Amino acid sequence: MAKGSMAVLVALLVLALHVGLGLFAANWLWTDTDDPNQWIYFYGTGGCCIAPITASVGAIAVNNPRFKAIGVGMLAGLGLALAIAAVALLSGYVPSWVKG
Repeated sequence: MAKGSMAVLVALLVLALHVGLGLFAANWLWTDTDDPNQWIYFYGTGGCCIAPITASVGAIAVNNPRFKAIGVGMLAGLGLALAIAAVALLSGYVPSWVKG
């Protein structure tokens, strides 16, 4: 597998992991008695709680020539996941299944 495609694959996997963990945490923590705007807080908390671990492992991998593509993919996926969470938070996004 080419190094560029490995980085893209890892970035997509990291993005899916962070978004999936955020969705799991938000849906598990949010109850019908909560304010619907709290859902995005729970999403951000769940998806970003592993961000320091992902960043640390990605930084270590980038500095190793053998795993550089994996590290670049991890950091790119993490950056994209954090950007998506920030846009969702700033736009006040609330999914359709969360009713207030």
